[in-house]
Parts: sequence; C-alpha cells; structure tokens
Amino acid sequence: MYGLFDCSLNIEQNLTIEIAPQRRKNTFNDGYQEAERGHRSLFLSEKLYNIKELRQSLNYFTGNSADLVFELIDREGVRGCRRLNGKFTVIFFEKDKTTIIRDRNGEGRMIYFTKDFFTDSYQGLFKFRNFKAEPDLKGITTFLKIGYIPAPNTALSGVSKVPAGEILSLTKEGFRFEKLFEYVEILQTDRKETPLEEALENYSQLLKDSLTLRIGDASSVGVLLSGGYDSGGNLAMASEAYSGKIKTYSIGFKDNQASELPYARMMANQYGAEHHEYIMDGTEIDFLPEIIDSLGDPFSESGFMLNHAVMKMVSTEELPVTIGGDGNDQYFGAGIQETALHYKMKKSGLIPFSKLFDRLSDNHIFDNDNILFRMHFQNQKVLKIMEPETFGFHDFQLKKMFSSDGFPAQTYLENHPFNFETYEELFLNRNYHLHLRHSVNEVILFKASRMSEYFNVNLAFSYTDLKISQFLQQLPLHLRVKGSVEECMKGKGVSKFLHKQLVKPMLPDAVTNRPKQGGFSPLEIFFNTPEQRKAIYRYISGSAFASILNKNNFINQFITRYEALATGKPYWFWHKQIKSNQLINLLIIALWWDRVIENRKYARLSAYLS
Repeated sequence: MYGLFDCSLNIEQNLTIEIAPQRRKNTFNDGYQEAERGHRSLFLSEKLYNIKELRQSLNYFTGNSADLVFELIDREGVRGCRRLNGKFTVIFFEKDKTTIIRDRNGEGRMIYFTKDFFTDSYQGLFKFRNFKAEPDLKGITTFLKIGYIPAPNTALSGVSKVPAGEILSLTKEGFRFEKLFEYVEILQTDRKETPLEEALENYSQLLKDSLTLRIGDASSVGVLLSGGYDSGGNLAMASEAYSGKIKTYSIGFKDNQASELPYARMMANQYGAEHHEYIMDGTEIDFLPEIIDSLGDPFSESGFMLNHAVMKMVSTEELPVTIGGDGNDQYFGAGIQETALHYKMKKSGLIPFSKLFDRLSDNHIFDNDNILFRMHFQNQKVLKIMEPETFGFHDFQLKKMFSSDGFPAQTYLENHPFNFETYEELFLNRNYHLHLRHSVNEVILFKASRMSEYFNVNLAFSYTDLKISQFLQQLPLHLRVKGSVEECMKGKGVSKFLHKQLVKPMLPDAVTNRPKQGGFSPLEIFFNTPEQRKAIYRYISGSAFASILNKNNFINQFITRYEALATGKPYWFWHKQIKSNQLINLLIIALWWDRVIENRKYARLSAYLS
C-alpha cells in the first residue's frame, strides 16, 4: 500500500542527507520521479494536470516531470510550485538544505518529520531504529475536541507533519514553514464586476477543462454520486466533456428515511451511467483499525466511514480515474447564514452578550438533550465562526477527563484573525482560514485523499482545480453567494450561486428542489445493538488510553449517559449525533493508542472487542 521515502537527517553535520539505499528502488517503483543537477537532486510524487502548459510556458520540453519542476524552481524559486496544478509532493535536496513542498490542498503524499529524519507515511516513522512512539497530549486533546489534529502538530511527541500548501525548509539551524498561497493575496485580488452570463460561460469552460484534464484518455471513468449539486454537476459536465463509459457510485444507509440514493439513481439514469450502490448497516465499524492505519493520526468526522466504504467499493473496479465533488462548498464559501448572523451581531453590539452566554453555558447543565443544549450549540455556531465546530468534547469535559492541571492549551487557532470591519472581509477571512485551510485541507480532502491512497484509487477532485480556485477569488461576492446580509441571516441566501445557476438546468427537478442533506453518516447506526455497545464500552473503559486519565470516572459516567440516550427517545437529532461522535472519538483514540503506542494490532475491531 505504502511506498516509503525514508531519509535520515544529520543536522549536527550540516544536514547531510542519506537516502536509505534499501528504500531507493522501492521509492521509485511507487511513483517518485527523480532529477539531478550537479550535487542537487529532486524527487517528485505527482499527478499534475498542467504538464503540457508548463512545458510550453518554460519552453522546456522534457519527458521527466521531476526535471520540469527542477527547471521551474531554478527559474522562479520554490514558490514557482504555486503554478503546479494537481496533487504533488516535492522533495528537493541541496548541499546544506532540504526543501519539501506540498500541494495546496494536501492531496499528495503526507510528510512526517522529527529532528532526525522524515518519511512520507505514518508507518514509515517506525522504520527508524531509534524512534519510540510516545503520545503528545496537546495533539490528543485537540483530536478529542475537533476530531483531527491540524498540521504541523501530531498525536506523537517530537513528530510534526508538513501542512498542505506549505514549504518546509530544513537546515542546520532548524526548520521553517512558508505558505505557498497567503491570505493577503486573496484580500488584495481585484474583483471586477462580471455579467452573470459571462461568468457562467467562463465557469462552465473551466469546469469542463478541469474534468478533461483529470480524465485524460481513460477508457472509463468513475463519478462519486451523492445526489446533490456538486456530484451531479460532475456527472452532467463529464457527460459533455467525455464520450467514454461512466460508472457512478453511491452510498446509502439502512432504514434511513433521508437517504439520497433515489436522487443519485435519477441522475445516473438521466445520463446513462452504470450505477453502483452500497448500503451501510453499521457493521462497517469493524474496519475501524484499517481506517486508523490509512489516516495516521487519530481522525474522526461524520462522513469518514462513508469515504472508506465508497473507496473500498470503487477499488474493486480498477478504474483509471474516479471523480469526486469534494471541496466545492468550501471554495465558494459555506455557512453563509452563520457568517451573516455573526456580522449583524457584531454591528449591533451583541457579541459580548453571546460571549457571556458561551462562558455560562460551558458546563454539564447545558450538555443534556434539551433546549439548553440546542441554545448552546447554536450560539457557538454563530459566535465562533472562525473556529472549527466542536463535535467532540468541550473544554470543560476535557478538563475533567485529564484534570485541569494536565489539560494543555490548544494552539490550532493561533494564526486566525478575529477582527473584521466589513462583511466581505469577514467572509473572505473565514473562507481562507477556516473553510480552505481547515475544512478542506485538514478534513475533507485529507480523509478522501488518504483513503483513496490506501485503496490505490486515482481519485481526482474537479472543483479544486487551480484555475477554478483563481477564478473564484476574482469573482464578485454576489456571484458566489446570492442575497444581502439580511437575507442570508434569515436563511434566504443562496450559496454556490454561480455553480447552481450552471448546473440546475442539467439535473432532475426532484434533485434541485429539495433541501441539502450533506455527506455525513448517522453515527448511531454503528451502535445499534445493545451487545455491540456493551462490548465497545468494555473495551474503551479497560483500554490503555483510559488508564492514563484522571481517576474521576469520566469515561464510565459518559458511557452511562450514552446508554440512556441510546435506549430513550431523543429530543434533538444533533444531540445524539454529537454524543455518538464523542463515543467514536473515544473508541478511535483507544484503538489508535493500542495500535501505535502499545503495538497491539488486530485486523478488525471485533478482535479487540472479543
């Protein structure tokens, strides 16, 4: 599954690099290209979609992509890699310096590093003799709160990871990060007024070009089909841009009245695609150890089981390429109602009252399945719009779990701005710092890319194309989001306005006239039998992870409350969803601890539970 690029770094001796000889051949066989110029060498893992364009612009017609990127860097410096369109990881060795560059969204290979070495997979860390896996409490509590650990932090002490869209420079003095794309560039972009018809024509052509580049000369192509505008847009536009065979893949849930499968079937039938479906029934949780291995650090998000199921299904087809619709919500700008409400609250002087309520409600009284929980949840959704949503444990719970003295300060919001003068400034800041750098890079494309890599599926994302991204940055805000601040506040705004204007005529009315469902799993499906729940409770409470916690019986108290919720009648769906998410977080961290820290590994969850 994984081809490792393992390098030992001797920083004390001018950062001499030694590529382990036993790994070189395996590395190249697994997709790295190499180019050398004198004492400098460059390794490239890529799926680039603008190779032909780069050759022409540089007037450099090499057949080696690594050599082409070498030429680009020699002419424009490492920031010239901003021009690369696709997924890639560049590893560039010079005499006293090593530079590692990852693509904008982190679709290409991950890079983990310590003061002594780096590797392109989590499993690669354990190939080094002197490496000992020790947990990092800050990373672990961050995961338990928001479901992931934003780069450069990890769950392992002394280990860092290179963030998506960043350049890591390693020298004898240490290391330094630099962003490929800065927010100030977006803020300073000239957004010229554009007629709707012209914008539609340009956007349509860009999307067709994106799909054409990703499909190439494939004899058949897969399209992930959820039943909404983004996946439907991929199918509709691919049918225009491509004349070959299209296969569609959809996931549903057993006994789920909100299933989107009927809408996916409608679209597949309309465009004559060969349609495939898989119904999740909760037994998929048995693959959790495999999912943990594919993702590396502890990770939990309501749709990650869905990603695993669909990649497993697609992998049996051995398609040349599969198209995903991930990231389009975030590139256009998501959560427009909360953004408008926050802006209005600030202008009305209500933010201090919202902050006061947030402080007063951060306790167990507001953690029950009633109106108080819902008020606290909705207040945080509007107040903390520059922060990732907390579907895991809140700070007051983590302080009980680890004790107040052992609960480390969180640092993943250190570079987020929180003061804005205009609505547009707020929208653009949130779009860049939260939607793109967190939601897309750390969650949505991270899980999809890592799982496709695990199953050896060539998964390509049409909406994250570099030219589409640049086009959206130059687009006037009213073509991304239709509606005034007041209309958006009241839920009457239209997100992804330009995209919907383009795609709506191409899709069945039943698809375009319904509320958005979203790509998440109803998590209680994985805990739907008393026997399964009891086995999971027993495993978590007796786990090695639980043994390090503060002796205040937090886990047993949580389990008792969850069981009462599981057997009772819920007041609000999202309370049960969040509590199920918290239970999954505990299960994942217990499994991760067993597999990574204790080196106790079984192929399936059932083996741990027995």
